[in-house]
Amino acid sequence: RRAVCQRRLVCATVAAIGRLAGASLLFGQRGVVGPMVAANEPLEIIFTTLIQELQKKIDQLELNIKQGHSPTRRELEVFVWKTGRVVRLLVKPEASSAREIFWSECKGILKKVINIEKFNPGVFTSECVLEEVMESHLLTTLKKFQKYTRQRLSGEIEAPREVLTMESAAKRAKKQEEEQEAAKKKEDEEWWKKEDAKWSNWTDVGDKRWDDEASDPEEECPDKVKYGKCSYGRQCGFCNREL
Repeated sequence: RRAVCQRRLVCATVAAIGRLAGASLLFGQRGVVGPMVAANEPLEIIFTTLIQELQKKIDQLELNIKQGHSPTRRELEVFVWKTGRVVRLLVKPEASSAREIFWSECKGILKKVINIEKFNPGVFTSECVLEEVMESHLLTTLKKFQKYTRQRLSGEIEAPREVLTMESAAKRAKKQEEEQEAAKKKEDEEWWKKEDAKWSNWTDVGDKRWDDEASDPEEECPDKVKYGKCSYGRQCGFCNREL
């Protein structure tokens, strides 16, 4: 009976080793699905979900501002902390290097409202929220965050090759913002140039420009012609040409 039990134990051990070996071939050296996966993990689902969550926060803030509801400092601090918490839970930076890189980008934006060094997604503390944060400031930050995430999703902004420090992440976001502003400014300038060209070359009759027609220096005040008296007084250009 003891020999039979020993044989069963050996067989069970061999089967377990086989399963672990197969898992190792399938999932890599860890042998099981660990917290770290491929570095090139696609993040489209994370981007999409994050954009939706940010939209909910944006809608709530815009509604409060529209209705004139001013949150207490405590309410604002909790709102900011919960925002950082939901971003951290969605991204899960410990799951892969790609997620860790994106989390570093997120921190570069969130640092405008959150003290990252004091931020703990598991425990709320008022110290993690910057003192100067206001509701309108938070709204602007979340809109920029959402726009940045959309650009990451579309590929307009490429993923960094390594984890960013908070300073480099903030610098990267600022550079992208400046480039967009410069592009918009250039677009506006081109539009105005085209409009100026239209007005400069516009003619009413024949080849004359609309402002080339000489005015009659002896033209009488239209107000006097119609009513017999000027109602504009010294402001009338017809009655006070010498001025």
